[in-house]
Amino acid sequence: MSEVPDQFERWATRFEEAGLTGKAMLLGGTAVRFTARLIDGALDRAAATVAEAEEVFKRELDPNMEDAKILDEWDERR
Repeated sequence: MSEVPDQFERWATRFEEAGLTGKAMLLGGTAVRFTARLIDGALDRAAATVAEAEEVFKRELDPNMEDAKILDEWDERR
């Protein structure tokens, strides 16, 4: 946990010492890293969802199980 504040302090120090071009580059790099992390997280969640759906689908494919049949129908009146 203490690593994150240290990283921010180092970044803030570099930002303060940088010139106008350096600040623009630091902000741009930060935006790119942030966007890449968002995309990576979204892809991980999507891959997990696909894997889970495939697992559930395969689990339901049992060759010994027949299609469901309606045995009887009736109206329930109150």
